[in-house]
Amino acid sequence: MSRGGKDGAQRLYPSTSLPLYPFTSLDPNGRLYYNLIPMKIEKTVILVRHASTSHNENSLWQGRSDYALNEKGRQQAERLSMFLKNEAFEIIFHSPMKRAIQTAEIIGKNHHAEYRVVEGFTEMDVGGFDGKKQRDIFENHPEIYRNWVLDMDTSIPGGESFNDVFERVKPGVEEIMGCPNQNILVVGHAMVNRAILGHLLKMHPIPARKFGMDNGAFSKFLIYNTPHGRHITVDSWNNTSHLDT
Repeated sequence: MSRGGKDGAQRLYPSTSLPLYPFTSLDPNGRLYYNLIPMKIEKTVILVRHASTSHNENSLWQGRSDYALNEKGRQQAERLSMFLKNEAFEIIFHSPMKRAIQTAEIIGKNHHAEYRVVEGFTEMDVGGFDGKKQRDIFENHPEIYRNWVLDMDTSIPGGESFNDVFERVKPGVEEIMGCPNQNILVVGHAMVNRAILGHLLKMHPIPARKFGMDNGAFSKFLIYNTPHGRHITVDSWNNTSHLDT
């Protein structure tokens, strides 16, 4: 441990391999301390987007259409399962949709984990665009699409806005953060996972929506205890290294 500093302040640098959190305090004589306190990991949350379906492979919008994984998707989930086999998941939160359930079950076979369905993690309702090709939507409905992308309160006719998803995801995120488990897996969808990211990092919906996530990819969040409350870091985002082999 080393000491030093300007204007009578002292800095304490503990020898540790843990991440350090800057924390200021006063000693009994009123002198300011700049402490670097080791942060202990309270939770690890791994967020997965479901593996691929035939709709994904054909660039079809897939909101509430409840399709199962295709062969490519099952292979993606198997690779992800092997990659995450040492994570020791205690609980798996997942969407009630088939593609998320199947992805969760394939990953979970290597773990003795509780499964918990979160209705709020159902994918965004894209209304009349469900099942339509991405290119056709761009070409035939450019104004609707533009407004939906730029305005978080604009919904596709018959569907939801991003803010609708953002709000309904919140109770599920609170359940994750409030559960006693330390090693947590969450399996969701493209839009849902963006909203989960936003709530974990206390982001506004606009920047949260800009984060993409591929089928079968995972992101890892480390949640630390600090003197000022929880501190969340993104250890990785949209990791697809297991799919490249």
